[in-house]
Amino acid sequence: MDPRVLQAITGDAIGGTERFFERLVLALHRDGIQQLVMLRDVPDRVARLREAGLHPVTMKYEGLEFLVRRRIKGYLRSFQPGLAVAWTPDTVPHLTGMGVPVLGRWGVGKPLEAYRHCQHLLVHSGAEQDTLLARGWPRERVHLLPPLVDQTPLPPVARKTLFTPEQAPLLFTAGQMTDRRDIATILRVMQRLPEVYLWIAGDGPERDTLEHIAYELGIKPRVRFLGWREDLGALYAASDVVVCTGRDSVPDHAALEAWAHGKPVVAVGRLDPQTVMRPNENTLLLPADDLVTVTQGLKWLLMEPGALDILIQAGQETFGHGHMVSQVLARYRGLFSQVANLD
Repeated sequence: MDPRVLQAITGDAIGGTERFFERLVLALHRDGIQQLVMLRDVPDRVARLREAGLHPVTMKYEGLEFLVRRRIKGYLRSFQPGLAVAWTPDTVPHLTGMGVPVLGRWGVGKPLEAYRHCQHLLVHSGAEQDTLLARGWPRERVHLLPPLVDQTPLPPVARKTLFTPEQAPLLFTAGQMTDRRDIATILRVMQRLPEVYLWIAGDGPERDTLEHIAYELGIKPRVRFLGWREDLGALYAASDVVVCTGRDSVPDHAALEAWAHGKPVVAVGRLDPQTVMRPNENTLLLPADDLVTVTQGLKWLLMEPGALDILIQAGQETFGHGHMVSQVLARYRGLFSQVANLD
């Protein structure tokens, strides 16, 4: 029997963690897992959860801590969850010490000190797992699971709506615009690819800087900054190649999402030791510190007959071995049972 799960997040209306959270909560609900969802009052997200049949509880986590904890304690008594999942660091102090094991979702850039009272931590990359182990967390309390990526097929966006020629080679990248994602490297490569267009879906603190770089490089007419989009499947469908970047390491979820939509992946940067990306098999790996090599690699991929199809086939095979919705949900259900001591 699966444990009941309390899912708690603060978060903004848009963002990578928020999207992972919402996607997983909805999929678990469809799979029959009983959940109590606590979140900040983001009207669109609350509406989508209610439309799916959930009964989310809106919380003002910024209030007096003892009042917030008292309200949560009341819900814990009535719902009786087997565990609580803290998706953001500011939810942790409201959940720990309540007699329910807490699984914290940690990622690079989040303050680890905030998670010190969690019984278990969830990470999405081998690099994150290695960081926690190096900081003294016991291996049995650190769990590496893939995120549930978007797999919804949609008809391609009409390129003309984004002022992109139908026959132009089109690169696509999606994610939060932070320095850690190193999207600036792709912009510099675009200066060397005068026939190629680039769509960037996402937003973040580096957006203004990236737009300025595109302007200074003279490539702004061929680059589309799309902001956060709800039609990622349609953007993937319209593109030719998905470019995944990362300053420390290229995140797996970017490649997984591309493969879910049948697109070839180019990784620019270093790979995580435990990555699902395999250079020259399911991924074309190029060094971020060598713009000439990145340029030549992309030119070759776009011009070499059959190269795109080989990468697509290999990527879809990788995706089918452990990353389909049913496969990912089975792993989360197993983790929840383990944390709740029901396995």
